[in-house]
Amino acid sequence: MLGIKEAVERLRSGGVVAIPTETVYGLAAEVTNLQAIQEIFFLKRRPSDNPLIVHVSSLKQLSEISKPLTELELSIINKFWPGPLTLILPRKKKVLDAVTAGLETVAVRMPLHSLCLDLLQRTGPLVAPSANLSGTPSPTKKEHVQNDFGPSFPILDGGACSIGLESTVISCRTSHLSTTRKNVSANSKTPSQSDIIIYRPGAISEKQLSEFGTVEYYSASQAEHDSAGSIPILPSPGLKYRHYAPKARVEWLSSIDRLREVTETSIVLLLDKTQLVDQAQAVEGTISSQELAQSFNLVDCEGSWERFGQLLYDTFRVADIENYTHVFVQDIRLSTATSSLKDALTNRIEKAISGQ
Repeated sequence: MLGIKEAVERLRSGGVVAIPTETVYGLAAEVTNLQAIQEIFFLKRRPSDNPLIVHVSSLKQLSEISKPLTELELSIINKFWPGPLTLILPRKKKVLDAVTAGLETVAVRMPLHSLCLDLLQRTGPLVAPSANLSGTPSPTKKEHVQNDFGPSFPILDGGACSIGLESTVISCRTSHLSTTRKNVSANSKTPSQSDIIIYRPGAISEKQLSEFGTVEYYSASQAEHDSAGSIPILPSPGLKYRHYAPKARVEWLSSIDRLREVTETSIVLLLDKTQLVDQAQAVEGTISSQELAQSFNLVDCEGSWERFGQLLYDTFRVADIENYTHVFVQDIRLSTATSSLKDALTNRIEKAISGQ
């Protein structure tokens, strides 16, 4: 483990350090250091066409990498920064192509984590994709980083992440046409008429963003393509490659009776165990709540959406460490309760189920 002074020294000397944020742990390097950025891609086994998110501690730092903001972008930043929101903005020319995957835009956010902000104030902007091997569940505590990169890997320990899900990623209307690389197909894009496009849902919800204008989710039909028209050019991390999934099979759990059919070792993540217990008591011959507890590794969030978000990736990682064959996740789509995390959680779980 590193102290903050050691982390600063290592980063300034061209090293890579795992750092805490409120969303997930990030693998950080100075935004201007090409060799360190290439080391991140190597360590993560990350494809080079997957852009990185830059983390800043102030609007002054933002101005070093982004062109001037529009009124809409500034209003959204003033509302949600620091916080779990990434904006895709027109980049300045000095930003390395390795950071943006050759795009004319750069993804930026200001984390809501005091230790991370302190670090950024001392180092300047840092790139920091999730501190995991590409394709594995994102790390929400230092032990997850150590599982992927070894016990001696340099980590600035900030405790468990308070949110546990990657940030919401958006762009604003005036920036939509700037998410291109050179040599793109001229007629490959369907321009959006919405004020805000969500590329990846997170803790900042569609409802919250709708206060600032019309909102839509990004779809494949909006993707630009290379000059041959065959390769999609995607402006945000998390759109192109497999993410979030454990090795174990992930399933929605909508009925307790599904568990009666499973003989292999399984872990069950529940938003609220009482719902399944009530169901068990109401159906004659079904599995009892006592049998449920004895037969499965139960993770009960006791109705807390925040806890559910914090434990999702941890549950995935426990499943792989313990060699469970199944991860059952209570079907939150059926819940009548509302939460700003619901869309993001549904997105991550469905991606894990599909293996995307």
